[in-house]
Amino acid sequence: MSKNYFAVGQCLCGQVKFTVSSSPVRMGQCHCDDCQKSIGTGHASNAFFKKDDVKIEGKLSQYGSTTDTGSVITRSFCPICGSRLFGESNVINNVLSISAGVLDDNSWFKADAIVYNKRKPQWDFMDETIPTFEEMPPAAVKK
Repeated sequence: MSKNYFAVGQCLCGQVKFTVSSSPVRMGQCHCDDCQKSIGTGHASNAFFKKDDVKIEGKLSQYGSTTDTGSVITRSFCPICGSRLFGESNVINNVLSISAGVLDDNSWFKADAIVYNKRKPQWDFMDETIPTFEEMPPAAVKK
């Protein structure tokens, strides 16, 4: 893959690879129950990119779940190793989230906001300088 990309990454087994040609439109951490279960720890750390700027190689499996706001989040993962890679919301057009942990270099990642803080496990420590919301802020769920 070319060094002209903003970011590159892959799943654990390497069967799914991706490149990103632009910087993220936002970054965040989520403590909702679904994110905790899909990631397997206290929060999901996601960078959000314009969907058209992300090129994916390899087959994905997907699972959709309805959030407490009524939107549907579709999470994409590798069908071989199970790495959670991407997420899409049916209420936010042309944006794809990428799990920060699957980026080859994620040193630039810093969340703009933390959501669903009321569900944060006591053992999951966050940066106290990041704006924190007890639930999903209303502006984040608009089209």
